[in-house]
This record gives sequence, C-alpha cells and structure tokens, in this order.
Amino acid sequence: MSCAPPPLLGRGPQRLLLAGLALLAMALAVSRWWVCDDAFISLRYAENLVAGKGLVFNEGEHVEGYSNFLWVLLAAAAQGLGLDPEAAVQWLGVLCLGALVFVTAWTGRRLVPGQSSFLPLAAIGTALHHHLQDFATCGLETLGFVLAVTALAGVLAGAERPRDFALAGLLAVTAALLRPDGALFLALAGVLAVLASLRQRRWGPAVANALPGLLLFVPFLLWRHAYYGDWLPNTFYAKSAHDPYPGQGWFYVRSFLNGYWVLWPAFAALPALLLLRRRGGAMPLVAGLALAYFGFVIWVGGDFMFARFCLPVVPLLYLVFEGLTRRYVVGPARWVAVALVAAGALSWQPRADMQVPGQTVQGVADERAQYPPERVAAIRAAGRRLRELLGDTELRVAFSGTQAMLVHDAQVAYALEAVTGLTDRFLARQPVGERSDVGHEKGIFRSWPTTDYALQTQRVHLFLFDWPAQIALFPFLRLSIDGDRYTVVRWDPAVMQKLLGRPGVAGTDLPAWIDEYAKAIDGQDRAAVALLLQALDLVYFRWNEDSLRRRVFTERLARG
Repeated sequence: MSCAPPPLLGRGPQRLLLAGLALLAMALAVSRWWVCDDAFISLRYAENLVAGKGLVFNEGEHVEGYSNFLWVLLAAAAQGLGLDPEAAVQWLGVLCLGALVFVTAWTGRRLVPGQSSFLPLAAIGTALHHHLQDFATCGLETLGFVLAVTALAGVLAGAERPRDFALAGLLAVTAALLRPDGALFLALAGVLAVLASLRQRRWGPAVANALPGLLLFVPFLLWRHAYYGDWLPNTFYAKSAHDPYPGQGWFYVRSFLNGYWVLWPAFAALPALLLLRRRGGAMPLVAGLALAYFGFVIWVGGDFMFARFCLPVVPLLYLVFEGLTRRYVVGPARWVAVALVAAGALSWQPRADMQVPGQTVQGVADERAQYPPERVAAIRAAGRRLRELLGDTELRVAFSGTQAMLVHDAQVAYALEAVTGLTDRFLARQPVGERSDVGHEKGIFRSWPTTDYALQTQRVHLFLFDWPAQIALFPFLRLSIDGDRYTVVRWDPAVMQKLLGRPGVAGTDLPAWIDEYAKAIDGQDRAAVALLLQALDLVYFRWNEDSLRRRVFTERLARG
C-alpha cells in the first residue's frame, strides 16, 4: 500500500512545470552560447564525409580521430540537409538538455515501488546544473550521451519484460555509439538482462537485450576494423586510456564534487545504496551505474575538461536524493528537500584557478572559460585569413589542441593534431613515459623522432604556433600573419610565394636571406655555419634542389 500523499499538482500543471524547467535550462544554456575547439575535429570528419572523401580527417588517411561516431553522423546528416552543421549540433545539444529534464523526472517516478507521486527533485537539480547547461551548446556529444544514460537507467529501473530489455539494449547501444565509454553501460545492461533471465528462468530478457547489440553494435565494430584497421578508436591510444591514472582521476572527481558540494552526500551514499536490495526499489541499480562509471573515470585519469566526464551520472546523483526522499520523507518536508537541492545546485563553487584562459590545474581547466568570444573570434579570423591568402594551394600544417577551429575554417589540405596525436596513428601509439597532463602526454615535441616524423614523413609546411627553441636560434623561421605567429618548417615556394609580400604578412624570403648571408659567410664562426646548415637542410635544402646555395656552406666548412 502506498504511503505517498496526494499530489500537490494535477497532471496538467505537472507537465507545465517540467516544460518550464526544460525551457529555463535551455534558455540558460543559450545565454552562455559557445563552441568547444574539439567539436571542430568532429565537424571536419562530417564535412569530409559529405564531400565524398570518406569519414576521415585528412583525405586518404583512415584514422578514427573522433570519439563520437553517432554525433559525427548527425552533423553530416545536418549538412546533407543544407543546414549549418556547427549550429545544428549546438542546437541538438540544447534540445537534449530540455529532453533530459523530462527523462530525469520520468526516471524518478520509477525508482521506489509505490512512490510514483510527483516530486521533480532530480529534474530541478538537473535543470539548474551549471555545467550541463554549459556543455549543451559546446558542439560535442556530451548532452546526448547524458540523455541516453539517464533514459537507460529509467528503463532498467522497471524492466521485467523482454521488450523493456530490448529498449534498454537499444539505449545502451546508442550510448556506446555516441561515446566509447558507453560500452560500459552496454555491458552493465547485458549483465542485468542475464540476471533477469536467470531470475525468471527464461531467456527472453537476455536475448531481447542482446539483439540491438548484435544488429547494430557488432556491425559497427566490424566496419570500424575494416575501415580504420582497429577495434578501438585512435583516441583511445592518443589519450592513453589503457594506462591507469587513478591519482589524477580522483583529483578530477574530487574537484568536481568540491565545486558541486551538494552532490557529495549522494556520491558518498552510493556504496551503501547497493545494500538496499529489494527494499530500495531501483536505488541499487542507480547506485551501481553511477559507481561503475565513477570507477572508470578515476581509472583513466578523468579528462582535461573540468566536469565533462562526471556529467553523464549527474542526473543519477540527483536521483539518489530523490529516491531517498521518496522513501524516507513524507508530506511537505519533501518539498523542503527539493528546495535544498535546488539551492545547492545554484550555489556551486567554481575554482578560480581553472577559469583563467590558457591556464590549467594539474592539466584540468574549465573549458568554456578557455574560449571567451573575443578569443574564438580571433582564432577563427586567423583561419579564414589563411584560407583567403592561400586559396587552393595545398597547405600542410601541424596544430595544437586549441586550433582545431582555425584548421576547420582555413580548410587546409592536411592537418596534424600535434599535441595528443588524436588524428595520427603513429603519434597516438607513442609510449607515455612519465605521466603528466592527462590526454596530453604525447605529440611531436616529446622526442626528436616524433618531431622529425612531422617534418619528414608528414611534410608539414607550418606549425600553427611558435617552436620557441628553433625560433630563438633561427628567427627567419617565424611567420606572422595579422599578428598571429607561426613557424615555417618546410620552405615550399608554392606556399611561401602566396604569403610573402601580402598585407599583414611578415616573414623572411629564405632564398634571398641565404644569398645575403653568403656574402659574409667567411667572417662567420665555423660552428655557427655548421649549425645553420643543419637547420637549412631540414627546412630548405632537402625540399628544394638548390645545390649552388648549399655549396657555399659546404665550401666554407671545408676551409676550416
């Protein structure tokens, strides 16, 4: 017999309240509209797919440098329909946030048997959560993934019939296609389906749950292996997800919970909730899903973006509060609990040192704070300017993790993500060595072989950043375009002639500079000449047949 009090609101007002919460959450998200640099990696894949180049970052290179397959396909579909793919994925994230409010409320009704009265505690906490709003418009799959995980928890909360487990399997597959860590939820749903089959002594739940995986996920894995040559995405290797980093992971989770202090009690209660068994309804299920995912986040070391890896289970933590309130609190005191959780969600405490652009704390930063509108505008203007200057000239560049939007807008022929190796098989599989900033422990400057790989094997023309050690020795390698400073690492006349002499471009005409240097080469120190020749061999002579100019250096060295 239910001990729930009569509802304070009828069905119509309940829906209106939830709709108001969803609109409020979406409006707050839109008010802080921004786009994450990483989203432009996915967008480049999507645009190349629509252009007929394949699901690739660079034409002809089959490397899975994205970690959100389904989201990339949705961006490609938007472009195929004539929409702006960037705006489409941002608005899709906002819609996912609005839907999340309804799904969280629906899941809350299913938590405790006999306690289906209206109590939107978790829905309110979710709607008011600052970083759920922030990541709604970032262009990444984050909110779609959170929505799939929360819906999966709701379906599993009352799953008994085969069709319930079939829907759970479909949602788990959706999560796994949105992000690789969704495979954890796919496995957990499978375990629960098998346990239900054993309990019911029939194979219906297990078989029904397995069907979406067999029909959708297994073919996807086979396609991935055939197309990219790997069972796991390249990002798995680039981010060193196979190497445990629990100390960093606990710092990441602890920083999140310290910011959202209201969630600490729910997190601390998770182990105890596993012991409630049947008396707790679906509470052990929610606790198990949240604990398993937090364990994964801690194991891999978290993420460089503050909060992002914790967001998938934020609604589950608010649902812990709601489930406990439904079970142990009666009458108007329930709404006091709602007010306390809402106040806690609104009073989150940001770390000021993670809000500073260009600064991280143990490799973690609040990502939205790293991209104020003026910085984004400047980066994207630099990309468009590069495109304007070079036209259809083939440009090959190496870029840092903050310049994917520049590469996207410049539409360069080839781009090497040079800090983590996201889009490159060779860099991604380099050994980690001593752990440092999670996900940023590889790249072209880790050793000379990796640097030379970018220079020789991938034949890049420009580093879209300063190479300080070389610029200090050889200032003629610096190229400035409208104040943005790059490093020339392969002198290609076809490229440089398009740039030098144009308004806003400052650089060195290297052949002319060599001729001027040659006039006074006899007065130069022999060791300095030898060092300069090494640099010119890397940047100029090995790419250009210019034996006469090189002979000036070799003859000077021969004279001693």
